[in-house]
Amino acid sequence: MDIMTIGEYCVRPHGGSCERCKIACPAQAISFENKSAIPSIDTQACTKCGVCMGVCDAFTSSTTTTLRLYEHLRRVAMRGEIVYLTCKENIFPDFQPAKNVTVLPCLACMPPELWALLLAQNAPLCIACDLKYCEDCPRATGRGELLFTRAVEMAEAWSGGGVRFDREIPELEESTHTVARDQFGRREAFDSVKDDAIDIISGKRRLKNSDTLKDVYRKKERKRMQDMLNLTEGDVINEFAESGRTRQTMPPRRRMLLEALCAKPEMASNVDLVVSATNHETCVECLDCTKSCPTGARTISAENGSLSYDARYCIGCGICVDTCPTHSIDLVEANLADMLPQGPGTPAIEPTIA
Repeated sequence: MDIMTIGEYCVRPHGGSCERCKIACPAQAISFENKSAIPSIDTQACTKCGVCMGVCDAFTSSTTTTLRLYEHLRRVAMRGEIVYLTCKENIFPDFQPAKNVTVLPCLACMPPELWALLLAQNAPLCIACDLKYCEDCPRATGRGELLFTRAVEMAEAWSGGGVRFDREIPELEESTHTVARDQFGRREAFDSVKDDAIDIISGKRRLKNSDTLKDVYRKKERKRMQDMLNLTEGDVINEFAESGRTRQTMPPRRRMLLEALCAKPEMASNVDLVVSATNHETCVECLDCTKSCPTGARTISAENGSLSYDARYCIGCGICVDTCPTHSIDLVEANLADMLPQGPGTPAIEPTIA
């Protein structure tokens, strides 16, 4: 596994000065060539802990993404199993964890939004590890435990759910399946063949325990959440924009948080975010902020060319604050429940400057 950067989600090329990834990296393997450069990873120093993935969307691994990790964990939950999570430091040689155990390089590679989404969907989550191994972990010494416990605390506060802790990691019990197969008698075998024949003749399928069916349900569930969010992503033709089009980008972590709200709307009142707000009394609509906004939260309206703002896309980077020539923009703390659209087709509500 190698850690890679995704420039699309980094705010530095847009004028941001964020260095969270550099500060969080326990191996000091992240640096910046210049003020506007995306993060550079020293592959020799990098321990591949994935801590950077847990603090910023601009990082991913060569083997999986945060979205794929979510889909895997959700798949385990939909099988009716407890979703166990542990780290490589807790897995010893010759130990084979059970199939419902996901082994991460470090638990801190999971952002709070991912924990919150799973909790909002009532996934039974359990961290199975001995925290004493965090003290001298060669991957994320001094960072891993601090960051992942904070992420879990945030997710629990948002969702109202809880993550269990267990020092025992379930072990793969291959012998059980072997014994069951050896004891499978002739009568059971005959009954199984008979039932299969009935299913074939009647055109029915036993899908209630099928992973294929559960994947269909999971994809439908995700599609339903995306339809409820009614988000715009990618390029949109806009005659008022200089290039003839505008672009909006929904960061994965924000998308997961919004999807968590679709699953559990009542948690919105628990989520406070730092976003930008405009003082429209002093704003002259020069639209400079739309040119620097990395996500398209601030964009030019395709209807009349005026300033359009959707707080759901705003990540509170503050670039627009520095860009505005009339100092009409500021960062404010707002409750997510107050920013969501009030119904289908209605715009997101803009926070106000107190």
